[in-house]
Amino acid sequence: MNMELIEQSVQYTFNNEKYTDGFKKRILKNVRKDAIAEGISKVGDAISGLQGDKLGAAVLIQKHGVALVSDSAN
Repeated sequence: MNMELIEQSVQYTFNNEKYTDGFKKRILKNVRKDAIAEGISKVGDAISGLQGDKLGAAVLIQKHGVALVSDSAN
């Protein structure tokens, strides 16, 4: 089955006692398709530093288009 990467985003979890649950999640859209883990981590570290938080996690979210296979039996 063929799939094509359509878009990516990254979800960061920032830990800090100032948040009600002790953490806050933020999703950044339009992550470059050629982004590497080190770059994603550095961006999260920079944002957490500006907010005075600790970076707890980073999750890369990918959306793929799936090629539909036609059923010639129908």
